[in-house]
Amino acid sequence: MSWEVSSMPSKRFFFNRTLFRKNLSRFWPMWGGVSLVGAMAPLYLLLSLLQRQAQISAGVDFARGLYQIATYFVPGFTCGYAILCVMAVWGWLYNARATGLMHALPVDRTCLFVTNTVSALAMVLIPYAVAGGLLCLLALGWRFFDLVAVVNTVAAVLMIAVLFTGMASLCAMLTGHAFVLPVFYLLANFLATILEMLTTSLVEAFLLGVGPTRHLGFLSPVVQIYASFHAQFEYLPDGALASCQLQGLWAVALYALAGLGMLALAWFLYRCRHSERAGDVVAFRWLRPVFRYGVALLSGLTIGRLLFELLWAPIFQHRYYADRVPMGVCLFLGGLLGYYAASMLLEKSLRVFRGSWRGGLIVAAGAAVLCLLVSVDAFGVERRVPALEEIESVSLWDRGLESGPFKAEDNPAVVEHVRQFHQAIVDDRAYIRAYAPDFIAEEGKAFSHFVRLVYQLRDGTKLERAYDLWLSRDRVNTAGTYDNLLAEFYQDPVVRAADVTLPEGAEVNSISIICDYMVEGYANSMDHAGGRNTETLVIYEALQRDAAEGNIPARDVLQFSGGWDRGGSRFYLELECCLHMGWRDSSYKVWYKPVYLSPSMTNTLNALVELGYVTQLDLAAWREDLAAAE
Repeated sequence: MSWEVSSMPSKRFFFNRTLFRKNLSRFWPMWGGVSLVGAMAPLYLLLSLLQRQAQISAGVDFARGLYQIATYFVPGFTCGYAILCVMAVWGWLYNARATGLMHALPVDRTCLFVTNTVSALAMVLIPYAVAGGLLCLLALGWRFFDLVAVVNTVAAVLMIAVLFTGMASLCAMLTGHAFVLPVFYLLANFLATILEMLTTSLVEAFLLGVGPTRHLGFLSPVVQIYASFHAQFEYLPDGALASCQLQGLWAVALYALAGLGMLALAWFLYRCRHSERAGDVVAFRWLRPVFRYGVALLSGLTIGRLLFELLWAPIFQHRYYADRVPMGVCLFLGGLLGYYAASMLLEKSLRVFRGSWRGGLIVAAGAAVLCLLVSVDAFGVERRVPALEEIESVSLWDRGLESGPFKAEDNPAVVEHVRQFHQAIVDDRAYIRAYAPDFIAEEGKAFSHFVRLVYQLRDGTKLERAYDLWLSRDRVNTAGTYDNLLAEFYQDPVVRAADVTLPEGAEVNSISIICDYMVEGYANSMDHAGGRNTETLVIYEALQRDAAEGNIPARDVLQFSGGWDRGGSRFYLELECCLHMGWRDSSYKVWYKPVYLSPSMTNTLNALVELGYVTQLDLAAWREDLAAAE
């Protein structure tokens, strides 16, 4: 007798509709309230259209509104709202009883993960669907609908939602405590930027000229999205909007792929996660040392630096740059405080000191190595001077006045001179660190210059260095010193001409004349000419003739004022300049360039007299004061 047993393979479900509906119905006040608030914008637009207060006559205006919402509002709001949705659907994971109950259901963890993730993503997207759908209905009804703009905006919203939902879900799997989840989420978004700021601050305390860096910005998604994701507008000559495009959507797409990767990692961690970890600060044992020493690092760079600035620097430090040993001790004390605070959180107890000497030694070694590597410039940051073939252009800012930018292709000799000046600063860095002027004994002999060098390199990157320098009369006359090289730089005819010439692509809008010898003391060329730019161009062309004839004087580095002449700022021009940028909703930037006048600038002075801004008597009084100042 034989028995035949028939068996049917069991089905495996990856999505549970009952749990999905339960999530949405349980948390409807959250997504429903946000949807209601979002619907106010289309309602306000409808009322404005009915009352003819809104002027939307073309799809390009509708596209501009959508792109502004997508670039300015969506990233920040989604970043904050996504964590609330994830906390709602995974809240049970941080309670031991609720976790045991959910894991006892006849639903495997993959199904739970997929259902809860889809629930969170749905709650993130429902408000956008409501508000966006109403806006599209209005656009169709008033015939200013733009399909391309809608598709781009929908794609951007979906990708940003996937990114922040994936990031929040990953953070949810790493901790077993509900209050730690938002902390982890904030760190995931801003830790790279915070660490870069803290390490840059430490580097600036030891190294000469090194300023802020932004190499790790891509690890802070919300910061990088705002930096690279924007709308570009083009305008007609009459000021009307011609077209608009969404720039940087590719960056959002890359972050969306990263969000999918984080969702996959979160699913893997959830399958490996023990239910007993509910209530723990971190949910995995291998993550405990990372948390402990990570908190120690942050504490050392924040609390340790604060200890140094409060207890050591104002009392014992007599130079601008930090002392190595005291800084290391303060970093160690701050790091040790963070180490024990993290240990107490992990162990849920204050008794964490017994047997912790190994961790203390590791923190001490880390503080010592960090201070040593930074202070000796182990990576050559302080000593870096780009080679001439690496440079595309360079600008030199001195006392707030810019010289350049000078392109290596057009002015290789000037760029090389700037390089030599930079190299001289690097070679004299020990002197710069040690020198502290005696303002009483050296009055009239030492002159302060805050110099900033900005290199635009051929690989597309930018290198910036800023130096607080003291120049002396003796060193100006000593060949090879940075004092001497800076003085020679201003003697170069190309540099002198560039001081009164606008950069390539810039236009002069108006010129202000500031003169203490005039009756009014101030005049503007556009106002003086009744809104026309004729006088502006006459003055600027006169400046260019003076530059071509070599009438522009060199700046005197042995002066306290920022001007060329010894009269300081008693007589100078201020050029209002416009440079077309072509990004975001503004296609240009406006800045002001001061031009200090000198008696040698005869063409410019004659033009000002002929146009009626100053008189010969004004110029005579000015020249007399200059002669007396000499």
